[in-house]
Amino acid sequence: MITTKENMCETAIQMFREHGYENISINMICNRLQVTRGSFYHHFEGKSDLLLYWFSSQARMHIKLALDIGSPKQILKKHALDYANIIEKVGHDFMYHILLAEFELQGKHFHTYFNAEGLSIDLIQKAIENNEIHSTRTPKDLLDTFVAGVIGVIVLWKLEQGQFDISKKIDLIFEVTYR
Repeated sequence: MITTKENMCETAIQMFREHGYENISINMICNRLQVTRGSFYHHFEGKSDLLLYWFSSQARMHIKLALDIGSPKQILKKHALDYANIIEKVGHDFMYHILLAEFELQGKHFHTYFNAEGLSIDLIQKAIENNEIHSTRTPKDLLDTFVAGVIGVIVLWKLEQGQFDISKKIDLIFEVTYR
């Protein structure tokens, strides 16, 4: 059987869901897949890399940056809420580990999964020019503030065991950041 990155991800994610991320080792994943550690490391640097690859592929499959839906701020908001929906579907435990994986691997922030940082900054600039956003801060500062807020709320969501609606919190962070 040929084992692809996608096969490895599907198997590992199933194992993480069944037994918890912390309880699954690379050896266990390799044993389940009947592949060598070398094969695993051919595709991934480690469990964290696998988890980030899986998450970014989920996000790319389910989120499209729609540039034709209205004003720049509306486009940004739809993108943020689509992203919040993916975060909610993934769940507080996985999202927490995804954050840790990003920090461990010095990952880029969430918006870079779509290679959309530049586009987001351009949209923020246009929203400022259109008086949709009233701020003296740079578009990059606003984007970084929003991302930091989202990271913070994901950590809080994990600590509170998913006891609040993360999509509503991300919407609130959006409204406060881009007022």
